[in-house]
This record gives sequence, structure tokens and C-alpha cells, in this order.
Amino acid sequence: MLAAAFFAAPCVAAVQTAGIEWTLGRNATRTGDVIVVDTHGQRNGGAAHAKIDLGGQTGGVRATIRARGRGIGRPDKSYFGLKFMFHYRDPASGAEKWPQADHKGGDFDWTTLELTTDLGPTSVGEVGVTLGLQNVAGKVEFDVSSFKVEPFALYEFPRHNQDYKVKYPDGDFSHKEHKEHKASASPRLCVRKQLRGAMLPLDPTEDDIKTLAEWGGTIGRFQMSRNFQKIDANLDFPEYEKWLDGRLDLLEKVLVWARKYGMKICVDLHVPPGSIRDNSEMRMFTDKACLDLYIKCWEKIARRFKGNADVIYGYDLLNEPHQNRHEVPFSYWDAQRLAAEAIRRIDPATTIVMEANWSSSAPAYEYMSPLAMDNVIYEVHMYIPSDYTHQGVHGWSPAKKWPDESKEWNKEMLRAKLAPVVAFAQRHDARIFVGEFSAIAWAPGAERYLKDCIELFDEYGWDWCYHAFNEWRGWNVEYAGESREKLRRVGDTPRKRVLIEGLKGKKEK
Repeated sequence: MLAAAFFAAPCVAAVQTAGIEWTLGRNATRTGDVIVVDTHGQRNGGAAHAKIDLGGQTGGVRATIRARGRGIGRPDKSYFGLKFMFHYRDPASGAEKWPQADHKGGDFDWTTLELTTDLGPTSVGEVGVTLGLQNVAGKVEFDVSSFKVEPFALYEFPRHNQDYKVKYPDGDFSHKEHKEHKASASPRLCVRKQLRGAMLPLDPTEDDIKTLAEWGGTIGRFQMSRNFQKIDANLDFPEYEKWLDGRLDLLEKVLVWARKYGMKICVDLHVPPGSIRDNSEMRMFTDKACLDLYIKCWEKIARRFKGNADVIYGYDLLNEPHQNRHEVPFSYWDAQRLAAEAIRRIDPATTIVMEANWSSSAPAYEYMSPLAMDNVIYEVHMYIPSDYTHQGVHGWSPAKKWPDESKEWNKEMLRAKLAPVVAFAQRHDARIFVGEFSAIAWAPGAERYLKDCIELFDEYGWDWCYHAFNEWRGWNVEYAGESREKLRRVGDTPRKRVLIEGLKGKKEK
């Protein structure tokens, strides 16, 4: 069954742009409300810059400004030429984004330039703005009194299989207790034994598996990652396949260790062929060669590991897919559907794990659709609010605490943010897996944030993996310090104690 679903931007007032300060760079002057960039016939360009506060905006925004140009040359690259551009870092992925208005060359009279971008589901604060010319000669005038920024509805995604109820081999949802909880205010969406664990290091050892099991972990997420968030990487296909073969050789060993210590492994293809474009969208959504190799890789994995459903938690199809507003030949949903169908033709028994758009964030479950396929688990990542969880990860930022009642940052806010995932799980009888959640080591109150998350996941009966075990020190619970530079391995930390307590969980009845 198909039905249109419109995913609108939140109802937020237009951003305040009056009175912002513009810094004039090379070849830029200002008279009243008009900024002029005149290269005097040279290709050295010029610009004016400002910073604006979007005030925690999410979703789509549209920025407009009136401009006119004279003798603007033709750029030799698509991203040069006339500049009406934003610059910010995606809070969810950490990737830098540089959305800009369409270029206009030659001569044009006063017209409105329009820039639209998807900020994603996590709050964005300060954004840089650039007006000017890059690597072209010419003259352009901007009327800064006309500069506006406002929310903008971006998305219209098709919804599929809205009446589909997912079935699992062990019959999770035939249990009476599930039906009783489903109608309650705090639904436990799963009644089987919960699995709790962590993302494994890039090159896990037997000692890593043993230690995580001793902490109480029953699941590890095995990440196959290279060139993470690097633009246009992983385009040498033979080399990518050779690298993947090496990761699968390691996976063979990991599965042996997992059996030995009573753990299951989630097999995570963390970076697909082609990686991302400069707008953070995955290249394979528009490049069929990348998509074909992606499917071929999953066929290879399924052939090699078929028959290991007892130890493989699931095939995690695509880590943190990100599809922008424009139409693409192969959506984040269809790419995973094609991979799942290819896997099922080879390995009908192993569970499949599917992720939502916007880096598998909770808000994307507003329009997430299930596959018309049984034994599929649906994954969510939890880094809300990213201003808290990722503070200082990509550069200095003021310290933010948890909880913070002045910002309504508390456990109930997390519950509200997870509501779309709860609704999806109830509507489709679907299992949920929290593939990643964390708070950076130096975040004040990080242990409380982790505890609030774990209590909610346990309340809903969701499997979960902390990000990350014995990996980068910023996420490693055995490190502590007031900043990135001051982190030291200390062994015992409040975060580690909360994690181990969560991993051991309550005794199952």
C-alpha cells in the first residue's frame, strides 16, 4: 500500500537577520544596505562574511537575498562563481556542508537569489554566510536589507507497506505480555531476552570480545569502515572489494570469539562504495555503479556467512543513510530494499537490519516504512541533542550540561524525541535496535545522559549498542578529561560504571 507523506519543517519563526554584522573581505565595499564585490576585471574574487544564529532550527530552511550583477565570468568549476552560500557542520554526521544558490553569470538586474538546505533532524545553531565571487571576474551587488532566512518544508517521501506486521522466527509478538504493554503508557515493545552491547573497535581482538562479555555485553557491532565521511572516497572498486575481503577475513575470527564468549555480532557495512558527495548524500543514490557494487558486496557477505544465524545478530545494511531533498534514482529506502532482497535469495535465515534516513535518527521514523519482509530489525541512532552529545568534537564550544531544565533537556525530552520510533514499532510489530548512542567524554553529566538513554531503551525492550567500546578515546568510557586535549586513560569513570550496570541489566524472569 502506498500513501504520500509530507514531512514538513517545524513551525519556527523566521530567523532574525536585521542588524547582523558583515565583515568585508577582498574587493568588498559597503554603502548603506548594499554590499558590492568588484574584482576590477581580475579572477581573484572577493567576499563579505557574516554569522547568523539559527536558534536550534532543524529540517529545511530557505534563505533569500536580492542581487544584481555585471560582467560576471563563467566559472570553470560548478562550485565557483557567484556566491550566496551557507557554511556549517552537520551535527549528526560531523560533515561540513556548503549549500549555495544557483550561479548566475554575465549581466542581470535586481533579482532574488534563493538558497535551500536540509539541516537534518538535529538542532543547528550558528551558520556562516558568504556573499561574493570566487575564482571569477565581475561585479555583484547585494541588498543586505532583503536578506531573509525562514523554515521551509522540503520532504515528500512515499510511504510503503503501512499495514505490514513484521514476523520473527521466535514469535516475539504472540506473547500476551506484549499486547498488555502495547496499550500502556510505557509500552515494552519486545518480551524476549534483550541484547545489550557496544560498537566494537575497528580491528577487534579476542581480548576485546572477552572483556565486553565480562562487562555483561551480549552483542557487538562489527564496523567495516574506511574513509568515513570523506567526500568521493571509495571509488576505486577493485581496491574497495579487496579491502572488504580483508574485513570479512577478520569477521571470521570475530564470529569464532563471539561463540566462545556467548555474544552475537551485528555485521555493519559502515561506508558504502562511493562514500558521500559534498552535500553529505551517499553517492550510490545517484550513481548506479556504486549501487550495483553495494548490492554485490552484500551478496558476497551473504554467501560467505550463510549458516551463521546463531551468532550473527543481523546484516546491518547501511550505516546512517543520508538522502537530501532532491529526487534521486535510488532512495535510501530502495537501496536497502534491493540489498535485502539480494541477501534473501542467498541466505533466507539471517536477520536483516535496516536503518532510517537522516543518519538513522529518531525523527526520520516519522516517514520510515517497513520492508514487506519478515525477520527485519529496524535501527535507530541516538545523539539528541547533538549540541550536548557532540560538544567540542569538531572544535571548541561552550560546555553544556545534562540535564538542563532551562533548555528542557531531560529524560522526558528524550522520550518525546523517541516517540516516532515507538509509534513505528507499535504500528508494524517491529523490533528496534539502537545501533549507536553516546555522549562525549568531557560532556558535564554524560553518565546521567547515558543512564537516561539506557533506562528508556530497557523500558521499551530495545536491543542496544553503546558507541563505542575501546575505540576513539572521546567515546571510550575508560578515558576522562575536561577537553579533547586533556583526555587520559584512567580506567574507572562514572560513564563506565553506568555502562557496565546497563550491560548487566536486570535479571530476566
